[in-house]
Amino acid sequence: MSVVEPRPNPETVEAVYDIVWRVAGTETARTDGLDRKAATLATFSSLLTSLTATLGFRFIETVSAWWALVLFLAALASLAGSVLMGVQALSPKEYVSLGMEYLDRLPTWSELTKRPEDIRGEAAEGVIVAIARERGTNDAKVGQIRWAFRLLLLGLGLITIEAATLAGREVF
Repeated sequence: MSVVEPRPNPETVEAVYDIVWRVAGTETARTDGLDRKAATLATFSSLLTSLTATLGFRFIETVSAWWALVLFLAALASLAGSVLMGVQALSPKEYVSLGMEYLDRLPTWSELTKRPEDIRGEAAEGVIVAIARERGTNDAKVGQIRWAFRLLLLGLGLITIEAATLAGREVF
């Protein structure tokens, strides 16, 4: 009886390898896009926070009521929360990549004498683990960016109410 070790089909390995690298590139582009969105959102929210403070002090001086202070503080907290969520999405994350142990092993004779599909298969396994980790991190970033955007919209709404109240006081 002969025991034959199953061997991978070289064309299939090449196809999987190609797919894995394309997905890795797509996920990296997604990471870059999310980072740009988070940075833009955090920057815009931080600028609005400083402008809200200026408008808010005038608002509180003009409208001497407890609800004016509550409205001002809610707008400020909402915008500050938006900045915080945007910055949290931008905080450095540790991504997985092909380990140095694996990379150091590549130029050795034991690796150089292997069939290309075996090497590609091992590399694909490592890249798949990296993609899975990056995708999970990106999914968390999406949630943080959504919350930052919601808080920004809430803050903008509250600022609009402040501005409308001030305008109404000036006119009437």
